[in-house]
Order: sequence, then C-alpha cells, then structure tokens
Amino acid sequence: MRNSDFTLRLLAAVLIGFLMPIWTYAQNVSVTGTVLDETGEPLIGATVLQKNSSNGTSTDLDGKFKLSVPAKAKLVFSYVGYTSQEISVNGQTDLKVTMKPNADMLDEVVVVGYGQMKKSDMTGSVVSVGEDAVKKSISTSIDQVLQGRAAGVQIQANSGTPGASSSIRIRGINSLNATNQPIFVIDGVVIDSATDSESSNPLSSINPSDIVSMDILKDASATAIYGSRASNGVIMITTKKGKAGDATVTYDMYLGWQEMPKQYRMLNLREFAEHYNYLANEKHLMDPSNTYLRPELLGKGTNWQDELFHKAFMQNYNLSVSGGTEKVTYAFSGSYLGQDGIAHGSDFQRFTLRSNIDAQLKKWLQGGINFSFTYAKQKVGVDNNSIMNALMQQPSVAPTGPDGSYDGPDDVWMPDNALALAELITNKNRKFNFRHNVYLEATIIDGLKLRTEFSGDYNFNNYYYYMPDYKFGVRTQDIRTSKWTKTNTQYYSWRNLLTYKKTFAEKHNLDVMLGQEISKSKYETQVGTASGFLSNTTPDLSAGDITTSTTTGFKNINSIASFFGRVFYNFDERYLLTATLRRDGSSKFADGKKWGWFPAVAAAWRISSEK
Repeated sequence: MRNSDFTLRLLAAVLIGFLMPIWTYAQNVSVTGTVLDETGEPLIGATVLQKNSSNGTSTDLDGKFKLSVPAKAKLVFSYVGYTSQEISVNGQTDLKVTMKPNADMLDEVVVVGYGQMKKSDMTGSVVSVGEDAVKKSISTSIDQVLQGRAAGVQIQANSGTPGASSSIRIRGINSLNATNQPIFVIDGVVIDSATDSESSNPLSSINPSDIVSMDILKDASATAIYGSRASNGVIMITTKKGKAGDATVTYDMYLGWQEMPKQYRMLNLREFAEHYNYLANEKHLMDPSNTYLRPELLGKGTNWQDELFHKAFMQNYNLSVSGGTEKVTYAFSGSYLGQDGIAHGSDFQRFTLRSNIDAQLKKWLQGGINFSFTYAKQKVGVDNNSIMNALMQQPSVAPTGPDGSYDGPDDVWMPDNALALAELITNKNRKFNFRHNVYLEATIIDGLKLRTEFSGDYNFNNYYYYMPDYKFGVRTQDIRTSKWTKTNTQYYSWRNLLTYKKTFAEKHNLDVMLGQEISKSKYETQVGTASGFLSNTTPDLSAGDITTSTTTGFKNINSIASFFGRVFYNFDERYLLTATLRRDGSSKFADGKKWGWFPAVAAAWRISSEK
C-alpha cells in the first residue's frame, strides 16, 4: 500500500514538473510602452505584433500601445521607412522602443522648400509618405491619406460629410488666436489650406492617385525657407511625371460600401414609455400620457439611427497615360470619384484632369508645364445638429405618416424630423479649381543653374442653401429662406532660383540656393439672402420678397515680396550644416506705400553616424 502511494506521488510530481513550464508560459502579461522615432517623436500607427501570431495592435497619437501577450513572447515592432525590431518580453510590462531609419532609404530623395535633397543629408525633421501608402488607402482627399501615417502629425475629421475637411496639426497647437493649419505646396504651388471649416475642404480637389510622395517639413530648420507662413509646418506634395519609353496606359478602379460601425445605445419605445411614466408618476416632472399607459404592450418603436443612416456606395475610376522620349516626357490622367454619404441627403462627386509635360528644349535649357482641373459637387445634407436631433427624437414618432407625408413629434419641445430635414433642405456646393506651374531651367556652367517659375491656383466656389416651409407633427416652419454664396480666390506667384551644387576635394559638398519671389492673392465673396417665397419650387433669390432680401460682399488683396537663401555644407558625408535666411515684405501690414519686412533665420547641424 505504501509502495502504491509512493508511486502515485512520484507520478503526480513528474506530471506537475512537465506542466509547470507550459502553465508558466501560458500566463499572459499586459505590456504597455511607447514607440519613438530617431528624434524622440512618437510614431503614430506603428505596428506591434506578437511574433508568429496574429495578436497585435497599433500605437495611438502619442505613440503608446497596450498588448496582452505570454510572458516569454517576442514582440516585433515595424513602421514604414524604419528597420523592424524584435524584442523579448521576458516579463517586462513597460517598454520604450526607438525605431531606426532603414539604411536602404537614406539615399531616397525628399522634396524640401524650393528644391530636393537626399534624406541622409537632412538636418531638419522631415517625414515622408510614399506612393505605396496612397495605394493602400481608400481616401477622398490627401489629408485622409496622411492620417496615422506620419509621426507627429495629428489629423481629425471636422465632419462626417463626404468631402469634408480635417483639422491638421503638426507637433500640436502653436497659436491660440491664429490658424494652426500647415501650408500645402503642390508641385511648387502654394494652395489654400484653410480646412478648419466643416464642409469646405480645398484639399479634396486633389486626386490622391496622382500623388507620388508627400514630405512633411516639421521643424524650424526645414520650414524657415517659407517664412512665417510655415510656422505650423509645410506639407510638400509631388505628383506623377512621365518617363522616357513606350506609352504606358494604366486603369484602376474600386467599388465599395461604407456603413456605421456601431450605433449609440438609445431607449426603444417600451423603455422610453417606462422612463416617461417614472418622470410623470414618481417625479411629477411630466404630465401623464395615455400613449404610455401600458408600456408592456408597446413595441420597439422607431430607431432614428436606422432611419437617418444607411449603407453608402463608393466608387472611384482612374485612367492615366505616361511615356515619352529622351527629350520630351508626358503624363496625363483623369479620374472620377463618387461617394454617397452614410447619412441621408449627403454625397460627394469629383472629376479631375491633370497633365505634366517636361522637355529638353536645348542642351542647356529645360522647360515644362503641369496643370490640373477639378470640378467637385458636394451635398452637405445633415450636420451635427441634425444627428443630435435624431438621437433626441421620441421613438414614438414615425418617420412618415400613413399618407406618406413626414411625421413629427407631439411635443413642441422635441426636435424636428431629422430624416425629413435631410431630404428637404438644399445644402450643396459647386467648386471649380484650376492649378498650373510653368518653368524654364538653364544650366549656366557646370553645377550652376537658373530656374524661373510662374504658378497659379484659382478657385470658384458656389454655395446654395434653401430652407422650405414644413409641418412635422406640432413642429412648423413658416418662412421659406434661400441663401447663395459665391467665393472666388486667386493666387499666383513668380519665383527665380539660382542654385550652385559642387563637390570639392571629394569630401567637401556644397549646395547653395538664392531665390526671389513675388506673389499675390485675391479673395472675393458675395452673399445674397431672400425669404417670402410663394412656393418651394422656385428657390431663386429673384423669386423672394425684395423688401426682405439682403446682399453683402467684400474682397481682399494681399501681396508678398520675398528674398531667401539656403546653404548646405556636407563634409565627408558625416558633418552636415544647413543655414537658411528669408525676408518677406507683406502688404497686410502696409502703411500707405510702406511695406513691413519680417526676417526668418534658421540654422541646424548634425553629425551622421552612418559614415
């Protein structure tokens, strides 16, 4: 008997010994941490993955992550443009990971202010988003492409309306009473980046499929070449160009559907009736209602989120042709984007045409032109107030009555029928945009070039709003109102650049740029409102009551004259120095014919460890 007990105890001990490592390994630990780039900036959207598994997550806006993994697991950290890292957890619960740039990408050329430079030669902070990232995204505008793909860049949508704008912040908020938006430079053309309004978004006029790369200039050393306008950062955008060879025809398209990922949990009709009776009978805050006398006999009522939101169709088509000879290259493209809104009454459509031609006119002279044309239509439909009205609406109210007309609440303190307003109110935009850049570049002597450019950006925006009269239940609107707004903006500039690039004694690399630029921007808007229409079929302003109509308008013209320069010195590809100087004269601060001059100076140096 004793031998038998001893044998059982021995077997139990052996079994526990075998299971102990498995049990210990199976215990998960919660690992948190921060992922940073080589400058100490948080990396947004970096991938953190448990090795040999699908268990993973991405870093948030502060570069932080949280993941539950086995105590002996290995984590793989990866980010576009950086070398992947593998770290063993070994019971650690807090990690700080600094990613290193991929050495194979150090020779990649990035676009900087008024020029280009190898990434390994940069002394300022620059983040690049390439063509591959654009291809992987399904986006309406370029600000959506950047979202979560650039360290230190925070992008938040201002509205859910298709084609709506985003708030873009590079390294946080820099001003309390002025704009915090960066400036955008597309193929050398500075465009309006005022994307803080909810519906209007000038960036939606650009087809993301035409983009080759986006380089974000973040610090003073990188942005000083653009002066005070670049205090919030600069986003440089380069579009596709042709290459010598046979013509290449590319066609791509995608179709898809969008829908709400989840709904807010709201009271259904039965739950609302119980809550109403409680307020009426227990708290005496409401008058008792026979409608809610027997809550258990009621159904679920109207789910206003189901009524207002639906599955939305999205389509995109792109056709491009590129090619050329050794002397002339070309690239042409056309596209159409159609995006229905998830909310009723909203959608966005965009038509774009783009051309890029470069020619070797003489052995010493090169020239080129690129231009784009965009026509966009946007229905704003519902706004944030309409969505809030839908959430606050009684579940006892039906969207439509038995006769098909729109229903409404029986309480004047309740909101209007949000679905009816989304379908009846006219709230739409029509936008035209034309952008061009023409240049000539002459090689004077070896390493010395003179370049002259003329560029422009022209926008013609029409906004139409009409509020009809209606009666939804006890809610009524008696006044018919119409509002038309026409806004035109023009921007054009002429710049001259003299650059000298030379290597001395195989170790001293010098790159000098001197420039001069004059630019002018015009803004003009006209607003007309009218009411007192005889019917809802003629919303033209001329059909309103002339005694109540109003008109207003204003225009503004600004000019800037600039002189700037940059010196880059590289010794043995190890010691690097960049110095930048710019001086602007602006008519915004003019006193009579006197201009105000504002200098901008920046310098930066770096010792490379790659040599």
